Amino acid sequence: MELSAGAPPPDEAPDYRTFDLHGSHAHLGYVLGKADPPFRMQFWWWPPPPARFAEACRDVVHEIHPHLVDELHAYADAQRLPARELWRKCCRVNLKARLSPAHTAGRELAEGCSTFVRFISARTASGDKIRRVIVGRNYDYLPQQARRQRIRFVPDCCANASIGARGSVPCGRYDGLNSHGLFASLHVVMTETPREDEVRPGVPFHLVLRIALELCRTAREARDLLTRIPHLSSLNYLVADARDACVIEADPRRVRVIERDPATGSEDILAATNHFRHPDMRPLQGHRTFANSECRLAFLQGQQARRAGSRFAGLSVDALLDHAEAIMADRSAPVCGLHGSLTTLWSCVAELTTKRIRYAAGPPCFTPYEEMPAFTA
Repeated sequence: MELSAGAPPPDEAPDYRTFDLHGSHAHLGYVLGKADPPFRMQFWWWPPPPARFAEACRDVVHEIHPHLVDELHAYADAQRLPARELWRKCCRVNLKARLSPAHTAGRELAEGCSTFVRFISARTASGDKIRRVIVGRNYDYLPQQARRQRIRFVPDCCANASIGARGSVPCGRYDGLNSHGLFASLHVVMTETPREDEVRPGVPFHLVLRIALELCRTAREARDLLTRIPHLSSLNYLVADARDACVIEADPRRVRVIERDPATGSEDILAATNHFRHPDMRPLQGHRTFANSECRLAFLQGQQARRAGSRFAGLSVDALLDHAEAIMADRSAPVCGLHGSLTTLWSCVAELTTKRIRYAAGPPCFTPYEEMPAFTA
């Protein structure tokens, strides 16, 4: 069967289905392949890389996490597609959107994903010190991206259980939480296009967090992994657990880390949006401006979140999650977007010490959150 590109069917509704699956990666791939409509390259994607380069990227992924290759093959089998060709068309390098004037007229073309993590400590009435870690995350993109599934997967071996959301590309995760309390999210960054000789075979963006969540137990392990693997595209990755957090700024040309820095007075809040901050990474963005991304970052790291978070006597997890929901529903920055490529397609909030996570199937300014099933010991 030929894999076709083009616009999605006009009647394809947003796919917010939730899957709760146990077993092998191949089982997961086959179930999702049967559940999904026929795979289509989205109309805004750039052409896939040459077959030889894509195969080299597949070899990189296989070396790191071979079960994901098994999953991709099972997905292809379920859809009766040639696995090599499916992989090549999923092996995206250039993440810039190819849109006609009809799709961009009167709209800001920008990436809009926002994530914050906040560490809060307090003492109970008996004097015991307790700590909570809350996360809020909005995934923003073109509303034409119909695939917005939430997946809870408990593998039968060789990987951590995790809960997360995927977009258009099979096997991917764009954010999520694993059974050890590790949270991760991604944020696309628009940069000057690298030269061909600056991009070596690496891990496609949609698999980076999947690999981190399934192979790492802590934010430190995820940091070490994401700074070691070769990257195909330019993104920020926020990783956090109950003790630590950082932002990995990744590009095919180099990778740097934004750490929590007590010297800045912001050690309790770390956030990520869609621009690089490390001085070694900023030149890769050329002369682009990131006013929207900078505004959202300032809001998430600013006094609004700090003042609101000081109200919680006893650090009730439900109250903290409610607070994170209110932050992600913000329309002033705006963290919650409703137009063009800044449309919030889903949102999640989590508390990492108790490993609780809630997802909203749409913009959280008017969409209720639902709690996902808890991990079992």
